[in-house]
Amino acid sequence: MLLVDLMRLRIPGYRYAIVCLIRGGPLEQEFERLGIPVVIFGRRGKLDLGLVFRVASWLRREKAAVVHTHLFTADTYGRLAARLAGVPAVFSTVHNIVNPWKGKGRKLIDRLFARMSTAVVGCSEEVTQTLATRDGIPPRKLISIPNGIDLQKFSSFSGAGVRTEFGLPEDRLLIGIVGRLHEQKAHGDLFHALAQLPQVRDGTLNCLVVGTGDLQDALKQQVQDLGLQNCVIFTSMRTDVPRLVAAMDVFVMSSHWEGLPIALLEAMASSKAVLCTRVGGIPDVVVDADNGLLVGARDVPQFARRLDELLQNAPMRARLGQRARDTVIARFDVSRTAAAYNRLHQQALGLPPEPHPARVAPAE
Repeated sequence: MLLVDLMRLRIPGYRYAIVCLIRGGPLEQEFERLGIPVVIFGRRGKLDLGLVFRVASWLRREKAAVVHTHLFTADTYGRLAARLAGVPAVFSTVHNIVNPWKGKGRKLIDRLFARMSTAVVGCSEEVTQTLATRDGIPPRKLISIPNGIDLQKFSSFSGAGVRTEFGLPEDRLLIGIVGRLHEQKAHGDLFHALAQLPQVRDGTLNCLVVGTGDLQDALKQQVQDLGLQNCVIFTSMRTDVPRLVAAMDVFVMSSHWEGLPIALLEAMASSKAVLCTRVGGIPDVVVDADNGLLVGARDVPQFARRLDELLQNAPMRARLGQRARDTVIARFDVSRTAAAYNRLHQQALGLPPEPHPARVAPAE
């Protein structure tokens, strides 16, 4: 959703397009409602060298001045196509810092393509520093632009009816995790922590698992094996995530690695008490015992203890939730993120910055 918010705050008077190399997705209609065309090329097989030339031809025809890519496939095909097409300004944003599957070959590709980029953007200071020290990207090519969220969106949602939808009593404690069902998010650590809680044993706690992914079947089996079938509820993909988060008493992240997770910022903007692992850019946002709780990654016993502490202390949850929202309001409004990206693109083209703050484009 960050890209949708950035497009709402785009610079007036410029043409924009969203390019998908493989297929469209659930956000396609959102962009079209904003009046932004979505162009789908449809990659032919895992390695499609012709795709580079097809994209380059389209960029030349459209007279593209800026190309900004996200994620490895788009970073590789998109940046090469942009340079072949003679695009003046080429950028990439990196959203995560630790990917166990990222071998030497991919790191080499990242370094080579970083050199042909105008700049590489890290979504937090931690991400940017890691790109320099671990991945060998020249510091002169790096810039940090923190993620942001639409604060208005997360101040008006109500969680009314969520417990009823899932057949739960209104006084049931409810926690939740939002994200892909992927090893990065370490749902298994959360499930093992839940198995240690007295609230699970006495049937007074439920956990919403929001999202889909390749590990769905394996995680459902793990829930069965741990005897958590009466506690854990898999919601699959939802379009009303803010409503679900509004109903939660505690928002949790058990991740083994992260960049600066949008889901965390959204939960904090919703005044939720958050319990997270101390990875990636999370400690840049969450200060332990001030606006949330932090634990070490993979430390299941500590995760269980601190979650139990939150569940037993409603005043603590309220205090941490208010401080969490204060933090996001002060530092992570998406209008700041959009203004930083807009300045970056304009400076690369030698254009004067927009004289007024970015304005919201109407979603018709």
